[in-house]
Amino acid sequence: MPLVPPDQPSPAFAVRVSTRGTVPVVELHGEIDLMATPYISRRLDGLARREHGGRPPDLVIDVTGVTFMDCRGLSVLVHAHNLISARHGRLHLTGVRPHLRKLLHLTGLDRTFAVQDARVGRVSAPCR
Repeated sequence: MPLVPPDQPSPAFAVRVSTRGTVPVVELHGEIDLMATPYISRRLDGLARREHGGRPPDLVIDVTGVTFMDCRGLSVLVHAHNLISARHGRLHLTGVRPHLRKLLHLTGLDRTFAVQDARVGRVSAPCR
């Protein structure tokens, strides 16, 4: 899968979706702002609403490649978290670098999301 799908409006960000076991992993890259959020929101909504064989949905979002995130980006993450939580699943943020960790802390979202500094490739399946 190409890093920048053809229907993506800007090369300033990229989204790649894969699976680890049965858990969807979304890698975000670049600037997650007003221009990027409609596309990212559609991708995350689709994954959050997907059937998971009767199991609660889990979703891992790897933000290692995120260079900037504004309030619209945070809003998309909160919306995905709410969709998944309503179905008794969990949203996990991995690869959280210091600039994003500070933003999550200032907004109190570090207590909302399961936050891991390690990249997805170095952690096992998300814990419950």
